[in-house]
Amino acid sequence: MTGVQLARVGLLVALAGTSACKRDDDSDDTDDLGELIGILVSPERVIVPVGDEVQLRATGLYDDRSSSDLTAVVSWSSSDPSVAEVSDGLDQEGLVIAKALGSSSVRALMGDVESPAVEVQVTDATVLGLAVEPESVSVQVGDTVQLRATAAYSDGTRADSSTQVRWITASGAVAQLESDGLLTAAGVGSTHVHAEWDGLESNEVPVEVLQTALADLRVQGVSAETGGGQVVLTVDVENAGSAGASEAWVDLFIDPPSTPQFGEYGDGWDVIEYIEPDDAGQVTFEFEAEAGTHDIYVLVDIGEWIEESDESNNGFGTTIEVGSTSTGGPNLTFTSFDYIADESYIYYAVDVYNAGTEDVGEFYVDVWVDHPYEPVLGTDGDDYVTVESLGAGEATIADFLIETYCYYCLSWILVDSYNYIDETNEDDNVGGPIPVYSE
Repeated sequence: MTGVQLARVGLLVALAGTSACKRDDDSDDTDDLGELIGILVSPERVIVPVGDEVQLRATGLYDDRSSSDLTAVVSWSSSDPSVAEVSDGLDQEGLVIAKALGSSSVRALMGDVESPAVEVQVTDATVLGLAVEPESVSVQVGDTVQLRATAAYSDGTRADSSTQVRWITASGAVAQLESDGLLTAAGVGSTHVHAEWDGLESNEVPVEVLQTALADLRVQGVSAETGGGQVVLTVDVENAGSAGASEAWVDLFIDPPSTPQFGEYGDGWDVIEYIEPDDAGQVTFEFEAEAGTHDIYVLVDIGEWIEESDESNNGFGTTIEVGSTSTGGPNLTFTSFDYIADESYIYYAVDVYNAGTEDVGEFYVDVWVDHPYEPVLGTDGDDYVTVESLGAGEATIADFLIETYCYYCLSWILVDSYNYIDETNEDDNVGGPIPVYSE
């Protein structure tokens, strides 16, 4: 493809934080799969108290876009077994045992293919709260949805704790849960599920299981930041159906010779783990392109893994104009704004993203705990963090741990609160209000 270079490595590494993959075979038999091109270990970052254990999972990615669970067949290693020991023993493959305070890197190896390192931090911090996503589930009988539990610690850190918590369902006849949070819709009805750990309970997730319910995925819109041969493309995918959609893969085609069809692989791809009915998800692609006009086509659920009520509306085509000089710039925004609260603390987590084409230097992110109106530039929140720099297409986490109780509060965040950064879009820096309830 002349004139276009896609950041394939970045897209592949971005999947390391998920276990949602296109699964042609969920068994350990890999004979019928393609060539192994990568191994992803999840969770990608682990925080575990001294003496506790956490189960890691290795997923193999193949050149035919299939995947397979390799947890039991890879070789596991730890850079410092005295801190975090990882097992290769039978029926305990990938089990990490926290030995002493500190950090270690854990990897999985198969042949000459090695996974990215997973950071394991052994801590003496206490767990302040748990949050489970998605916040609600609506599925058809027999469908599965991967739930994620995130733990917030007293030192301000947070990590995926899906394999460390205990998963609870109010009705096993409606929804069944595996030890890693995989939910199976067992029977028609309504129930709720939650996670527990060390006496703490997460938010309750309402689950509705329908006899007949189908998703309906469509591309809601595509926006591009261009300049200097760089393109940052954001794709919004909505689900207009009556059932949630798990593992919604989005393929990007750049200057395709004809309209792409199901079964054709794009130049880049990414995945949205779950999209609720009447909700939307988002993926971002970054690539280089020569100056001029380029045709862009996006196709959702390329392998038709998701049963939909309408399969004819999964494609979206448009054109973008790439200039020969740098006409773009930075664009700071956020991709999520969440909280965990108990009777003593509120923990906020903000995923800050530079959707532009240029790197940025220092800026502030402010949070307002209880504020009735949208905050304005140049005002101070109840707390703030400093982000020293953020590259184009990169993201970071801004964490806030505030000692307070809030029966009911409206909370806001403001990215680049003092307007230090001259952005291409200044209208997407405010988040909120989100209602905050202390347990």
